[in-house]
Amino acid sequence: MLAMQALFHAHSADLASALTPDMGAAEQHLILGNFAYIKQSGSSSSALIEQSGGSFANIDQNGSNNWAGIKQSGNLNFTNFIQNGNDNFANAEQNGFSNSINLTQNQNGNQFNAVQQGNNNLFNAIQNGNSLVNMTAQGNGNSIYANMPYGTNYQVNIVGDNVRASSVGQ
Repeated sequence: MLAMQALFHAHSADLASALTPDMGAAEQHLILGNFAYIKQSGSSSSALIEQSGGSFANIDQNGSNNWAGIKQSGNLNFTNFIQNGNDNFANAEQNGFSNSINLTQNQNGNQFNAVQQGNNNLFNAIQNGNSLVNMTAQGNGNSIYANMPYGTNYQVNIVGDNVRASSVGQ
């Protein structure tokens, strides 16, 4: 049993590193089943992953007082959270097939909330301190890219198919 746990841990770490910077790279290597990988350094941080279907989740928190939660149902959903700093919050829920969320939060005091319902949706967000991003997509084939500078608030709600939204600092 111990050898199996070590093998699973190594396999999850390989998938987690494959996620950055290209979510598609991990998708090509996924064996149906759920994989979750959590890495934390610092103090007083929490992380929770809940999955059903065949999905992959990665949470990497470097700093103190960070919180991250991922809930996924469906198949081939991918979520990658990287939080560097303190007092960051990230929460995501995905329902459907082949959805991806890639989040990087740098510095302190960032908040991220995301909900995707449908298939083949993509969120890619970078926050650089004291930013708040809320994203919702209902439909199929939607993409949202956000690169938020320090102290920016951003909200996107998409209902429909094949909608593209992109913002840098707005």
